[in-house]
Amino acid sequence: MMTPEHHDHTSDSPSKEEAVTADQLTLSHKQWFKSLLGLGALEAKIWIASSAQLVALMCGVVFLLLTSWLLLIALIATAAWYAGWSLLAILAIALITTLVSAVVLAYLIRRTLQRMDLTRTLDAILSTDSEDD
Repeated sequence: MMTPEHHDHTSDSPSKEEAVTADQLTLSHKQWFKSLLGLGALEAKIWIASSAQLVALMCGVVFLLLTSWLLLIALIATAAWYAGWSLLAILAIALITTLVSAVVLAYLIRRTLQRMDLTRTLDAILSTDSEDD
């Protein structure tokens, strides 16, 4: 016969040390969720800082490309000047070249924006009943 001091530890009921209350479980999950959100916030800060650095670097690249384009036009204009072209013709060709370049870039931007249309994706994911007929 077992005395009360020597009860069976293999029974289904947990001891007081092993029992977890609902409050402890809730607190544990809240702490875990807070850690998870903290990690997400830290990751977002890193992404924002990296994105700002990337935008700054891209602005530098755009500035250098624009400067290179203008220097190329100036180089060609100088070569044309030494070849005997009139200054008015050189400036007119430089203006036309710059305007044509701007039109081509505007076309590329418009075409890219049209391809970024999300309605096709939304229509593929969420088809309406009228399209199913």
